[in-house]
Amino acid sequence: MKKIVFLLMLMVAILVSGTALADSPKDANNNLNWEISMQPKPTAEEVEAARWSIILENDLGIYAYDMDSLKFAVKNGVAEHNDVQVLVKTVFTNKDMLKKLNEQYAAKLEKKEKVAYCKMDMQYKMAEKEYTVKTMQVFTDKNRQIDVKHNKNFAPVPEKSFAEALYEICQQFAVNADTAEK
Repeated sequence: MKKIVFLLMLMVAILVSGTALADSPKDANNNLNWEISMQPKPTAEEVEAARWSIILENDLGIYAYDMDSLKFAVKNGVAEHNDVQVLVKTVFTNKDMLKKLNEQYAAKLEKKEKVAYCKMDMQYKMAEKEYTVKTMQVFTDKNRQIDVKHNKNFAPVPEKSFAEALYEICQQFAVNADTAEK
């Protein structure tokens, strides 16, 4: 009799543990989603900062471009190797310039908000050495967009400007892309 009771208890224990395992495939997948790192995970601000590479710094501000945004313009489904597009961010550091911008956008600024930076979607015609700022967005120190301007007109790349420094980066991108295709 003891053997029968023991066998019944053993069968119930096996049955219960089997159903418990059957209910937990979601947990099993979550247990596999782990990583080892000596370094703490970067914050959202650190990830955002790492995306930008500095072009140059002058008396107006710090100019940087989004390294992942460099690409050829696409027309009719074909990449135009003469047209390079890139996203640029200018963080204003000049106090006089910031004062003028804050006065200009005073009606759009909320309490204790100030103009901080702008993002520009730029396009270069490499062979012609021309560029345009297709879209310029102005942001506050609270990352709120307060203005957008559009432009389609191309102009010559001015010498000794951030536009020329970025043109050289775009040239290197085009050369590297052409080399990679071959």
